[in-house]
Amino acid sequence: MPQVLSRTGKVVLIFLLALSASEFVVRGPVRFLRATDFNDFISPYIQAKALVAGLDPYSPQTLVRLWPEGARRHDFLAEDLANGSLIINHGIPTAYPPACLFLLTPFALLSWPVAHFAWLITNLVLFGLLIQAMLQLAGFGEQDWRAYLLIAFALALAPFHTGIAAGSIVIVTVCLSGIALSAAQKRNPMLAGLLFGLAVCLKPQIGLPFLAYYFLRRCWPLCLAAASVVLVAGALPLARLAGSGTSWLRNYQMDNKILLSTGILSDFTERNPIRFSLINLQVLIYALSRHALAASYLALMISGAAFLVWIVLVLRNEPADELLEISAILVWSLLPVYHRLYDASLLIVPVCWGLKEFSGRYQPYARTTLLLILPFLVPGGSALEQLQISGRIPETIARSWYWTAIALPHQVWLLLLLGLLLLQTMRVRAALKIKTETVPDAVAA
Repeated sequence: MPQVLSRTGKVVLIFLLALSASEFVVRGPVRFLRATDFNDFISPYIQAKALVAGLDPYSPQTLVRLWPEGARRHDFLAEDLANGSLIINHGIPTAYPPACLFLLTPFALLSWPVAHFAWLITNLVLFGLLIQAMLQLAGFGEQDWRAYLLIAFALALAPFHTGIAAGSIVIVTVCLSGIALSAAQKRNPMLAGLLFGLAVCLKPQIGLPFLAYYFLRRCWPLCLAAASVVLVAGALPLARLAGSGTSWLRNYQMDNKILLSTGILSDFTERNPIRFSLINLQVLIYALSRHALAASYLALMISGAAFLVWIVLVLRNEPADELLEISAILVWSLLPVYHRLYDASLLIVPVCWGLKEFSGRYQPYARTTLLLILPFLVPGGSALEQLQISGRIPETIARSWYWTAIALPHQVWLLLLLGLLLLQTMRVRAALKIKTETVPDAVAA
């Protein structure tokens, strides 16, 4: 049922909306417009240009040679290219799959200044459509105060700010996935599959958890549509590179190996000066154990066990609460492998579920979900890390166990607790279903 607020409540909500919208504009689009020389979009943009030209998109030499006019050529480009550390130190060329670069070719046909602005517009349009999709998923009407709180939440989530400011492909991927969820709810599997397929092509680790759910639910038209998109988008760039006689696979494998093993950006140890901008479970386990290999194995084991529990609970339940079940797998998907803060923009889905169930049967779980997500309204780990680097944290605190193991990785702790909470909610829902089914049988007997 719609939940209507008093006049005072409406004033408070309008204030929150204005505040979150202002923060969103300043911390997102404004920062992106100022980052015209170097951001997360420039490398895939150049790599897509290389693909169009039939060159190796994963070659550091190609990347530097095609560096666009209108973007300053930083000194580190020539220096790190010469000593072979460009990928290790800066993560470029990126290891995005060929299908992703193929989808970016329309931007590659534009000059860098135009493509830079067009990418921002694409992000903002899709972000608006994502909010609309979340409102439809929750079933909020214009008079329902939860609709305005959902909009304010979306505008205030720091992962969206950081992702848009950095020009990260993840924001477009999350938006496409959220819009696809709404299409699936409207019984439009072809459109949903198309959008999920695009999401998998752009960033597989974001799109695949959504598809895992629909695969378990045996939504074959949706899954087949998504698979078709992935196959076509993957085959066309491979055909282009094969046709030009370009040898690219070795560099692609090397880029992935460096990213996941020796690269600084994905490193969760002290070697990475911004490691607490990562939100994967290795960051937390390493802070507790100081053993990198153990952290990697434990993160995979814990997440793998949670994934198996999720599968069992999904199969035990009827598909009556898709938002809850998808929210659970999305949270757990952030923990086993490399993820940065802006990947937590996926939390918009559990926010939507939490507001939908705010006064429903699972009220305690829904409200706790929102409380656990509230700290993501600020870039917590990164902010605390910068305070420490700038010397604003007293040395006694900075060296303490609490600071390193609790305060700095607090967002990882929150994701872990949120994942467990959502699994518990699914378990309670399954138990209630079994109890409801057995009581009438007992009465009949």
